[in-house]
Amino acid sequence: MGDTSAAPNAWATAAPFPGSPPDISDRRHTIDTPAGRYWELSESGWDAMLGYLASPATLARYGETRQHQVEVKVSDGSGERTLFVPRTADDQAIIDEAANSYLRDVGLPERPTGYRWFQRLPNDLIVKDIDEAVYAAIKHLPLDHHPAEAVPAIRAVLEELYRER
Repeated sequence: MGDTSAAPNAWATAAPFPGSPPDISDRRHTIDTPAGRYWELSESGWDAMLGYLASPATLARYGETRQHQVEVKVSDGSGERTLFVPRTADDQAIIDEAANSYLRDVGLPERPTGYRWFQRLPNDLIVKDIDEAVYAAIKHLPLDHHPAEAVPAIRAVLEELYRER
């Protein structure tokens, strides 16, 4: 696992997001702001790891104010129907714990809850470029590798992507 003791905690040093972010549904969309282009990290541990490993200076956060919906399928005597109900605090706690469990597994600090997290993109890159570089950097690892084994390669490729721009 990577040693993060000497580095600042990127979650704690994340700047406020510049402005009010739009509601976007695809993590590959970029958000243009006066401070640069950003992508919104999903609630997954994987995206949290990518955001954290790039650099504390690339992270921004915005208080979560959206009301998320959860799809529920109901089967009864009249058949099956789909309902959308508000996500509960328990639902959110499960999502947050899953992401934080992943971060702990790879040796990174837990992500504070209650925020939307964003990462500034280098001027000429899109999220697909980051994904492709990360996957190329870890393709040599066995399919059953522990996620912590990928951290050095991911950190190195992200540092390179951001340093070159």
